[in-house]
Amino acid sequence: MIEPMLATLVKEKIHLKGKWIIEPKYDGGRIIAQREGDKINLWTRRHVNAVHKFPEVVESLQNNIESIKWVLDGEITVAGGFRELLKRNVEDNFKISILSRKMPATYNIFDILHLNGEDLTKKSFIERKAILIKVVKLNEHIDLVPFQETSDKEWKNHFKEYLEYGFEGAILKKADSPYEPDKRSYNWIKVKKQDTIDVYVVGATKSTGSIPFGALILKKDGKFFGKVGTGFSENERKFILNILEKNRAPLDIDLPEKVKSELLITTKPLLAEIRVQEIINDSPRAPVWVRFRWDYQPDFSTSYN
Repeated sequence: MIEPMLATLVKEKIHLKGKWIIEPKYDGGRIIAQREGDKINLWTRRHVNAVHKFPEVVESLQNNIESIKWVLDGEITVAGGFRELLKRNVEDNFKISILSRKMPATYNIFDILHLNGEDLTKKSFIERKAILIKVVKLNEHIDLVPFQETSDKEWKNHFKEYLEYGFEGAILKKADSPYEPDKRSYNWIKVKKQDTIDVYVVGATKSTGSIPFGALILKKDGKFFGKVGTGFSENERKFILNILEKNRAPLDIDLPEKVKSELLITTKPLLAEIRVQEIINDSPRAPVWVRFRWDYQPDFSTSYN
């Protein structure tokens, strides 16, 4: 399979120069779809072939792409978003058959990488879009991701419109950029709406490399709430680990066995703020560290010396 090109999530001010395209960000699962003759594959980012789980999408791809040799990039969705899409992750053929009718999926295509043996990845994004529009026939299980030209002055208005329509954000793509497999590129910029919530930090896991710790262990509503491992620099990790060391205490919640095996340190509950996309099965999806809530816990030690 071809590794997907990845967008860079940007939270600071964005300044666009040149010609850019903006697309809505769907709340689904990334899929590289590939056809060689009669064989179709649906590859996830984890290199899992999900072709048998979405028979309705496979049938539509067989009948509505004007070629028998292609590679497409897109997002697979169901009504209700990613939370509902997880329910399609079953192996039983009978359940798959039922779910394909009760909870049908749509493959929302935004790029084409190969066509009839030709590698299109070196062509510009806008050239690939033109080719894509010509070869895809839309139906209830195949759609093209809408796109429009934008600018430094206009993209925020487009972003707000997408949020109002229920999308989870926007992707900004440089119009003349090639497709860069397996690369997180600033030619694609991701802007997402995220909400912040309060949690308690109760420890940290070991690092597999040279950084001070792997992730912070979280507690919410008196129980384990997952981990957060992004959002801080190496220097911030050192500062945070120093705070944890100065607030060591026995753990007051049960942890999954896997987390126990990774344990580096446990602390008294320290109130903190994280940014999350949503909460699924009592765990945060895509959590990002924001800060300790110093204003609500003046008694814990924060000195760094």
